[in-house]
Amino acid sequence: MKKFVLIGNNINYSFSPILHTMIFNSTSIKATYSILDNNNIANIITNIKNSDISGFNVTIPYKENIIKFLAYISPEALEIGAVNCVKVINGKFFGYNTDYLGILETFKKMNLSLKNKKVFILGSGGAAKACWKSIVDCDGIPIIVSRNPDEISHLFKNTKIISYIDLINEKGYLLINATPIGTYPNINESPVDEGIIQNFDFLLDLIYNPKETKFIKIGKKYKKICENGLFMLISQGVKSEEIWNNLSINTHNIYSKLINIAYNKNKEVK
Repeated sequence: MKKFVLIGNNINYSFSPILHTMIFNSTSIKATYSILDNNNIANIITNIKNSDISGFNVTIPYKENIIKFLAYISPEALEIGAVNCVKVINGKFFGYNTDYLGILETFKKMNLSLKNKKVFILGSGGAAKACWKSIVDCDGIPIIVSRNPDEISHLFKNTKIISYIDLINEKGYLLINATPIGTYPNINESPVDEGIIQNFDFLLDLIYNPKETKFIKIGKKYKKICENGLFMLISQGVKSEEIWNNLSINTHNIYSKLINIAYNKNKEVK
């Protein structure tokens, strides 16, 4: 039986074990998935090399630090500068960014046509980088919104970066929240106010807890087409399994099974 893990620090709340167990139950994969929580990445790597783990996901705070341990990094992960999926082959680590792939799948679910469209991304961290790469590869026009535009200009090549004050005067096709603002337990917060949200046709919030953030609730008030981060979360997990096991999995089938589990009896995913 294969073994897979999620590595990170202070991540025992993660929904990933439930997600991957559901994938195993829906496919022919015979495997287990568990959490490896440690505040020292060198210790984590030693543990993995001394075990029979076939692959692992990477989350906070190791998506960038893991790169120095890799024998291979995929082109999209290299450009993004972060890895969240690693396949272990003969003791060597091969890194990928399935967050990027999950965002592309989410764009498809939302029936978006991004070519030559302005897409504004709130935030400049790892999630924002994955969004930026996804938009570029869909021939869209990504615009980064940051509290400190000058400090992050080197992170996004050939990309316009504006402040939140500048955003007040902008309109666009899609607005993405790639910040943690609005996530549980701070559910009454939104990264931007109604005046900005109403200037966009589509809204994507990468947060999945709560199911409807204040950002999404405002969007629905103005009858915008909205999506939270659960499909992206599930898609990136499915893509990891496809990389690890060399097979194809129907993301929509997994999503339809997991959405009820995720928000069962109004209990939010954590």
